[in-house]
Amino acid sequence: MKNRTVLSVPAIFVPVILVMGLIAPAQRCYSMTVEQRREYLEKLLKILPPAPSFQEWLDKTGELPPDFDALPRVNGLPDPLTFLDGRPVKTAADWRARRAEIWQLYQKYDIGTFPAKPKLDRVVMLGETPGDGYVIRDVRLEFGPQDKGTMRVQLMIPSGAGPFPVLISPNLQGWSPALLRRSYISAGYAGNDGMDDAAALGALYPNYDFALLPRRAWAVGLVLDYLETVPQVDMQHVGMFGYSRDGKMAAIAGALDERISAVIAGSTGVGGLLPWRLSGERNAGESIESTTRSFPAWFIPRLRFFAGREDRLPVDGNLLAAMIAPRSLLMEYGLNDQVMNPWSMEQVYHSAEKVYKLLGQPDHLDILRVPGFHGSNDEEACLDWLDIQFGRSHRTWTNNFLFPWDFDKWRANTRETLDLTKYPRVNPAAPLPAASVAVWEKRAGEVRKSIRWMLGEEPAMMPPAAGGGRAGRGPAAPMPATQAARRELPSNPGQLAPDVISWVIAQGGTSYGWLAPQAAQTFSRPVSFGYGVRGDLYYPANTPAGAKLPTVIWLHGFSYPLGYMWVYRTDLHPILALVQAGYAVLAYDQSGFGSRMNETAAFYDRYPHWSPMGRMVEDVRSAIDALQKDSVVDPQHVYLFGYSLGGTVGLYTAALDDRVKGVVSISGFTPMRTDTPQVGDGGIARYSHERGLIPRLGFFIGHESQIPYDFDEVVASIAPRPVLVVEPELDRDASPAQVRQAVDRAGKVYTLYGALDKLTLQEPWDYNRLPSATQDEIVKWMSANLH
Repeated sequence: MKNRTVLSVPAIFVPVILVMGLIAPAQRCYSMTVEQRREYLEKLLKILPPAPSFQEWLDKTGELPPDFDALPRVNGLPDPLTFLDGRPVKTAADWRARRAEIWQLYQKYDIGTFPAKPKLDRVVMLGETPGDGYVIRDVRLEFGPQDKGTMRVQLMIPSGAGPFPVLISPNLQGWSPALLRRSYISAGYAGNDGMDDAAALGALYPNYDFALLPRRAWAVGLVLDYLETVPQVDMQHVGMFGYSRDGKMAAIAGALDERISAVIAGSTGVGGLLPWRLSGERNAGESIESTTRSFPAWFIPRLRFFAGREDRLPVDGNLLAAMIAPRSLLMEYGLNDQVMNPWSMEQVYHSAEKVYKLLGQPDHLDILRVPGFHGSNDEEACLDWLDIQFGRSHRTWTNNFLFPWDFDKWRANTRETLDLTKYPRVNPAAPLPAASVAVWEKRAGEVRKSIRWMLGEEPAMMPPAAGGGRAGRGPAAPMPATQAARRELPSNPGQLAPDVISWVIAQGGTSYGWLAPQAAQTFSRPVSFGYGVRGDLYYPANTPAGAKLPTVIWLHGFSYPLGYMWVYRTDLHPILALVQAGYAVLAYDQSGFGSRMNETAAFYDRYPHWSPMGRMVEDVRSAIDALQKDSVVDPQHVYLFGYSLGGTVGLYTAALDDRVKGVVSISGFTPMRTDTPQVGDGGIARYSHERGLIPRLGFFIGHESQIPYDFDEVVASIAPRPVLVVEPELDRDASPAQVRQAVDRAGKVYTLYGALDKLTLQEPWDYNRLPSATQDEIVKWMSANLH
């Protein structure tokens, strides 16, 4: 067996050409030694972008990463009704103990420790200004050691005897205009970036390490102390509002002080109610890495150790939401909000709802999804909800879920069943039947048949009509004949209202990876194909007239708000990287993402025996239909480049369609027959129960060895065409050792065709992401193997 080099730093890539044979799985360590933790930190610092404040903290404290192997591995959301040691929460008394445990873990790993709330020593009147039907009162609160702590507060009090409900905001004016019209008191305090009296609290309490946002949340307790002295205040109905970073603060404040009876947490992003686990690079959003580097004061430095190891973090946003129970919580976010994730927030709702139900208040938890990007906020709708929660309205709040998937309901509605006796157990480590090409081709036909069954019954689709029609609306428009005409084409064609792609391109900058000068050197035009799918074809600006370019279809991952774009990335977007390498690139939102999120809710009502994964594969094949007729595309050189979910889609498509001439799959799979619940990555239930991507896989939970095919066979079915599998060593969504063995088994089939050099595995010491170093190595591999 040829020795394989496993890289410790992805900037020094050596492609691993697969050889025949099996490699024993890595032995699991149940405790990391001090030396292993120190070595881990050294490697981590090499792959992460520099974070000066983190390095300063490391130099000062000498702290090492935690013993990750000693922490429970939970790749999905941590269960609020399960203690860290695995004991269940069964009663309200159990929940109080679990809540205390969560709070201690939050302080240790995320937000820092808090001093006891001091007595409010005095309230200094700064002035009162009467208005038409209200009065504005400005005060300064004084507290803490030697009364050095101060906090400015502004009240807007409606005329009348009261008492009035209150909404606290982290800025002085708050929602005063809207609140006055609803007969609320507005209580604003200086607790945001523009006016932050909490900034001095760190120096005032040096023995506590509470971070910036938690300090602002802690200060709310002093505002509440003051409100208790105001006769017009109804202390039974006090709400707290915050948006974005202030939304994180509002959620923490709601967990910290139970005098807050309702929280409106607007677009909190990660570190608030959006879980780290369900955002990050793999979900095309903010991550522990980007947040702790870009905003190092928001959370304690220790959190950065968990970059890429979110499955070992004992707390997450769903637990913060649960801590507010049984008090009222509204989670507000934009449909295409780049710092949020609609699917993830619905999972937070379902997780926290278990606690609300346990405590007898399921109607106190709600969501508000509004149109638009980050910054979308509907004050009136929020106040409508608050009126309901405070008993001032008899209206009923409706939570309109975009992703109402339920495996058991699907099974009941479709009446699908499976006779497992017809599916023999398979040894996952057994070599593939590769005695000869004929023997393998017979098995490959069986594999493809099983894949088609697993993906479901694809509905019929009419071919494109001449001149465009409903079924695909025809192939791409011909490329303009002259360079001048091409320069006049829009570089960001409209895709939906709001136009996500145009908006992202307009933002530019390093946050979206749409960087100059590469963006300026790229043209694009719209392409329609398949059953009503719209995409964009990108290509080099200097493409000569009549040129035929090798073409790549970019298949994105779990990018719900932005579709084929991403955010909080300093790395060049793959579209631009591939265009720079001389490829044309077709990009489109996959079904259920970006402009196509609305396809999910009704999918199984429309196609009860199909699957979203099947729809995604159909879309790729329809895209190839269109590309083969496109004037700029070389139809003999169409490739797939998929990350995460896109990597899975790419492999399935290539196995079923030999027009695909090569595949790059990045963090695209883990073998299914060994992906049992005990592994800790979520198992095959991620396809069937979590997202409903392939429901028929759900019949095999607990019987994984009986799944009729696995990814070693999927990869082998693509032979002898080139395949690159990129599997980071720290991928929490996979078992890298099992991926390595699967690709080794597929290598035997490639050997039959004399094409072993066309199957490559790269294993960077990294987690599930696509940084520039990895991307550069992929493009090098493509240049060497796809032409």
